[in-house]
Amino acid sequence: MVPVGIVGANGFLGGELVRLLAQHPHARVAALCAGRSAGQQLSDIRPSLRGPADGPLEAFDADLLASRCEAVFLALPHGKSAEAARELRARGVLVIDLGSDFRIADPAAHARWYGREPGAPELLDSAVYSLPELTGPPPADAGLIANPGCFATALALTLAPLAPALGEGTEVTVFGVTGSSGSGIEPQAGTQHTLRVNSFTAYKPLRHQHLGEVEQLLARRGAVPRVRFVPHSLPAPRGIHLTVVLDAATVGDVRARYEAAYGEAALVDVVDGVVPMGAVLLSCRTLLGVEPRGDDVVVTCALDNLLKGGSGQAIQNLNLVRGWSETAGLPVVGSWP
Repeated sequence: MVPVGIVGANGFLGGELVRLLAQHPHARVAALCAGRSAGQQLSDIRPSLRGPADGPLEAFDADLLASRCEAVFLALPHGKSAEAARELRARGVLVIDLGSDFRIADPAAHARWYGREPGAPELLDSAVYSLPELTGPPPADAGLIANPGCFATALALTLAPLAPALGEGTEVTVFGVTGSSGSGIEPQAGTQHTLRVNSFTAYKPLRHQHLGEVEQLLARRGAVPRVRFVPHSLPAPRGIHLTVVLDAATVGDVRARYEAAYGEAALVDVVDGVVPMGAVLLSCRTLLGVEPRGDDVVVTCALDNLLKGGSGQAIQNLNLVRGWSETAGLPVVGSWP
C-alpha cells in the first residue's frame, strides 16, 4: 500500500480525500494535516470520517510528511499551496495540488485571473495540469500535478470536443450553477449555505477565475472560442450543472463529437436529452446530455464538484500516475435521491 498524506484534511475536499482513500485498494492515509485544528482528532471535527482513515490532525511539517508519505494531496485554500509544494518537492515527494496555485502556467495570466502573483513561479514549468479525459494520463515521472477547478472541469469537458467546430473567437454563452461546498468550509459573507437557501443569484459574471485554465487548455488543443460564462450560487450543498445553447449548423453532430472524445472514457457518459444534476451526486461520473431543437442544440453537463470536480479527480490522477486502474477507490455510481 502506498502511503499518502492529506494537507487540509478537515476541509470539504480534504474530507472527501479521507473518505475515498479509506477504501482505496492501493493507497493508505499515513498523515493528516490541518492548520488551526492541529492537535485534534479528525473525527471529532468531522464525525462522518470516523473509521479506518481517521487519526490525529498534525501541523504541516515537510520533513515529517516526506518521511511517511510517497504522495501528498494539498487541499488548501487558493493561494496557500505554493510554499508547501515547494518544500515537499525539494524532498522528492509527489504533490497533487487541489488549489489554484499551479493551474495556469503563464505567470502574467495567473496574476490576471487570480489577482496575485504565483507563489512558487519556479515550479510552474514542471507542474502538470491534468484533466485526464482531455490531457491524457500524467507522465509517470510527474512530481507536481495541478488538479483542475470544479467549474473548469465541467466547462472543459463540455467545450473541448466542440471548440474546433466553433472556431477561434466564436462566442459561446454558458449558464452554470454550483453548490455551496464550492465556496469552502470557512463561512464567508454571501456564500455560506444559510444565505443561499431560499435565494438564487449570479456571481462573477464573465470573469470567473476558472475561465483562465479553460482558455489555457483550449489554446493547447487549437481553437479558442470566447466563453461567456455566468455562474450562479445553487441553494444545495454540492453539484455543478451547465447549460449551453449552440447553433446546430455551426457545431454539426454534437453527439458524434462527444462520442469520439469520450467513447473510451471511464468516467464520462454521453446521453440523449437533458441531464439532471442529482444523477451524478456522490459519484465521480460526468454526464453530458445532447438535445437537438430545430436549428439549435442544447448541451447540459452535470458533475459532483467535490468528486469529479475535486477530490475524486485528484485520486484519478494519482491512480494514473502510479499505473493503477483509473477508477480505483472511486465511486462510479451516483446516489440520488
